[in-house]
Amino acid sequence: NAGSIDGMVESVTSKLNDAVITTLPAYLDYSVSYSDGVEILPNQYLKAGETETYKVRIEFMKDIESTDLPTSVQTLTLDFGVAYIQADNTATEVEHLLNGIVYTVNKYNRTARNPKYNAVWLNQAIHETIPYFETPAEALSTIATASSKDLPFYLKHKVVNGIVTEQYVEFVVTEALAQANSGMVAGTYTLRGEKTEENGAYIVGTDYISPYYEANKEALKTAFGYATNASRCTEYGTGRSSYFSCSVSGLNANAFASGYMIVNDTAGSSCNVLSSGFAYCYW
Repeated sequence: NAGSIDGMVESVTSKLNDAVITTLPAYLDYSVSYSDGVEILPNQYLKAGETETYKVRIEFMKDIESTDLPTSVQTLTLDFGVAYIQADNTATEVEHLLNGIVYTVNKYNRTARNPKYNAVWLNQAIHETIPYFETPAEALSTIATASSKDLPFYLKHKVVNGIVTEQYVEFVVTEALAQANSGMVAGTYTLRGEKTEENGAYIVGTDYISPYYEANKEALKTAFGYATNASRCTEYGTGRSSYFSCSVSGLNANAFASGYMIVNDTAGSSCNVLSSGFAYCYW
């Protein structure tokens, strides 16, 4: 909408071979939505100066029978149109799904049921009661205010079409901490938690080791100056039961082969991503 007046959707039309679509051939799937998959509906805003992007998807259906296929060459013309008019008092906001990277510091609550443990869960949406932030600075400020401590860690999430697909703990090695502990490297470090199968099932088993374990260990080695101060870090256990732990006064970080990540201040406050798929902080 390049104009100065808010618009809204007046009508949405889909046509196949110049006729309004009521059914599609059994072998074809066709849809148009906003880019995040949200349905385009009448009365939705397109405010002045804003842009909406549509996603058009046309594909052959899977698992069809031979009887679903045409017996001759088919020519299909698909048309989609949205008519906009000036917005009035019936206009509604488009409820877009969240996409991108966000940060949280939600506090663990064992008795909470919705969402369970007041946690962010892999393969689910971030619950409406859990605030999320667009920058690490906002997350750091929030956890510092809530805990009355200067805690240098928070949770990071990748969200695709409203669903959490990846979970991380991030922690900050400040210049002051690096100067107080020779060999530590100031910066922000990311530890990635467990992944899941495509169907959302958690990957378990006595022989399974997270594919991110080695990368998480390397991040810890750099952060804690392992090259010159190896005594700060130790690897414990074997196989899926192993974990790599690094510590200096006031900061401890652990990466587990099972996919569990925890960073804490050694005094009871922490942010965690569990191998069972949920993430929370505690203070």
